This record gives sequence, C-alpha cells and structure tokens, in this order.
Amino acid sequence: MKPYCICFAGAIGSSKTPIAHYLSLKLGLPIHNNDVIRTEVKEDFGELREGEYEKRRDQRIGEFIQNQRPFILDASVDRTWTRLKTSLIEHGFDYFMISMDLSKERLAELYEAKSYHESRKVLDQYVADHDKFLADFSGDIGLHLADEDFPERLPKSFQAVEAWLRKTA
Repeated sequence: MKPYCICFAGAIGSSKTPIAHYLSLKLGLPIHNNDVIRTEVKEDFGELREGEYEKRRDQRIGEFIQNQRPFILDASVDRTWTRLKTSLIEHGFDYFMISMDLSKERLAELYEAKSYHESRKVLDQYVADHDKFLADFSGDIGLHLADEDFPERLPKSFQAVEAWLRKTA
C-alpha cells in the first residue's frame, strides 16, 4: 500500500484536532500538528515569529513525507493545499481529506464554548476562505462534515477513512 496522509480543510476551531486524535487512536498513526509548532516557537522566542514557524512546520511535514509512512496532518490545508498536494503526489502519497463544512452559526457556538474570542472577530473571513477552498478543490475532498454531522463526526470520519483504505489497499 502507498503511504498516505489524512488531512483536513476547515476554519480554525472546527474540530479538526479531536477528529485527528480519534483517528490516530483508531488507526495507530502519528499526528503532525501545526498548533504545537506555533506554541513551540512562542515559547522559544516569547512571540510568534511567522518565518520561524513556517520553517519548522515545513521541515517537520517534510520529515513525515520523507519517511514514507502514513500520518495525520492536524491542520487546515485551505491556504496551503496546492503546495502540499504537489509534494504528497511527488513522493508517492495518497491522501484523504476531511472537510469541516460548518455554518457560521455553528462555528460561532464552538468559538464561544472554546473562548476563541480573537477568532470570533475574523469568523467571516474564515468562512469566506473555506468557501473559496471548496469552490477550487471540492474534487479532492473525501468526506464533507456539516452541522448535522457534527455530533457523529468522530465515527463518521473513521468509517469514511476505513472505507477509503479498503478501496485503496
């Protein structure tokens, strides 16, 4: 079987991390998490240095790809998908993308529950960015999760990935 990457599209706070951890547990796959790298850079420098963050992020994703082992990318690929997809394909990877297609209202509820006050201020932009991603790359998505799927997002994600893995084996 070819190596593969399970990845996500969707706004900040749309529940990518809980799904990534659930899939990691069920499938025994390592997770690459961009938020961990952001925290690391902030701890190292006392602030987020965007260039350093991007350097570390790209280096670590590159290590996963070079290792030719399946992994979960716990980050939104909405803005980086073209470059990431090209790299995955060049290195012989398959991919399965889960798109978090949540309404603005549902995202606002999640932001309130998580105290994502800063993200709430730019919610309209997150929704617009994801809508553009969907318009440009809908053919690359293996599973769409919407508001009505949210309570069952974990098992639905696992079932979809498991079915995809059976087909690609």
